[in-house]
Amino acid sequence: MSDLTNFDHVDDLFLKNNQPNHLASQLEKQAAAGMKLPAHLVNQLEHLQSCTALVQQALKPLLPQEMLQDCTVAHADRHRLTVALSSSTAANHLRYLTENCVQALRAYDEQFCYLEEFWVIVTPKPIQSDSRQTSSKKTLSENTKRIITQTASTVIYDDQLKQALLRLTKDN
Repeated sequence: MSDLTNFDHVDDLFLKNNQPNHLASQLEKQAAAGMKLPAHLVNQLEHLQSCTALVQQALKPLLPQEMLQDCTVAHADRHRLTVALSSSTAANHLRYLTENCVQALRAYDEQFCYLEEFWVIVTPKPIQSDSRQTSSKKTLSENTKRIITQTASTVIYDDQLKQALLRLTKDN
């Protein structure tokens, strides 16, 4: 039986100096090394995040909630605003409403009163490093196995290809 009152302290210095493994992303490796973003990038990120919040509030009457949650400001200056969406369908919908969006933004905040250009771009959602997908074998249905076997025996004359197709049906 172990004594629960004895507790070995965790060596924080060891954990901070321990290098991440080869599967870690570049950003994770830099963070483990204690690197921080430069101040100008932090300021730009904060500016874009505040613009995103303003745009989402201003466009609330025009867009459905799931589309608003997907909206991210990619560029913002005095005369131009670029909004990024992950869906091309949503981006086309927003492009169709460009004039209404510009009017709503101008009316919502004085930051957008000189807005002349409203651009919409499509960007894929970033893949989360925590949700790395493992390859899982999918089994073939009996019908698919039968079709592959018939094709290999009647249509395919190359022996290597025929053997590979037959192995495919047996592996599953």
